[in-house]
Amino acid sequence: MKMAHLLLNPLALVVFILASTTTIAQSSPELFWVSDEYNNRDLTLSPDGSTLLTTTYLPRNIRGTILLSRFENGAWSEREIAPFSGQYSDIEPMFSPDGRRVWFASTRPRPGREGDDWDLWFVDVDMATGAFGEPVNAGDPINSTGNEYYPSVSARGVVYFTSDREGGIGTEDIYRHDPAISAGVENLGASVNSANYEFNAFIAPDESYLLFTAYGREDDLGRGDLYISRNDGTGTFSAARHLGNGINSDQLDYCPFVHGDRLYFTSERGQTAGTFSSITQLREYLSHPGNGLGDVYRIGADSLP
Repeated sequence: MKMAHLLLNPLALVVFILASTTTIAQSSPELFWVSDEYNNRDLTLSPDGSTLLTTTYLPRNIRGTILLSRFENGAWSEREIAPFSGQYSDIEPMFSPDGRRVWFASTRPRPGREGDDWDLWFVDVDMATGAFGEPVNAGDPINSTGNEYYPSVSARGVVYFTSDREGGIGTEDIYRHDPAISAGVENLGASVNSANYEFNAFIAPDESYLLFTAYGREDDLGRGDLYISRNDGTGTFSAARHLGNGINSDQLDYCPFVHGDRLYFTSERGQTAGTFSSITQLREYLSHPGNGLGDVYRIGADSLP
């Protein structure tokens, strides 16, 4: 999402929370362990929880790079650049529900492309070794002459994504491609999209609900909030509901992802201006969460309305 890529806002200075697969009672979002001095943008986990992918941005959002970590011997490994990333601007990885494919957005070149718009790509995953294949452009009708972002795939293979293509309701809208129904793409309509910005949509594997960020709505607490829309059972999504100020903040909240009983999302909340009496204090401030860049939070998924 172009607007979210460019906004840099405050967030709180908090302690690191180590990753765990156990259930915990939560009344408010907590910082997830990948959050640090980097501009952390998004997160996805393999279905078995053993592999994590996240995006970090260079200053001024010049380039996004997808990082990889594996859960080994009871701990997450040091992050490294994912084998399919690092050469071009790549963001917003998302595992398919069966773990056999990772989708992502990229400006990497493809035959017939003019300019540097964002397209959706995917790599297949070797389930025996965890190795990633070569990137493949998703092609038409998912990709267009506009920008496509934040792919999320249901268990039956329906791809949900953001696009600013011509003919939308607003500046950026949420679409889906269901190959079993149509060779084209479908705008999710006015119950989800508006004349402003809707982006970063996560679809539940069974398509029972959709999480996304919207900007500029009357109940927006500030700079973009998370919303939920429920499937009525026919494929139509209900009017979106604000997730409330227990999850949303007065800064940008975006990139939702649900794994097991946890909702993960990125936020730029809560930074304080701070005062510094030494360069050491300033460096300490800049090298931890709370330095004004994005961080990944999590909260129990039972908090969803």
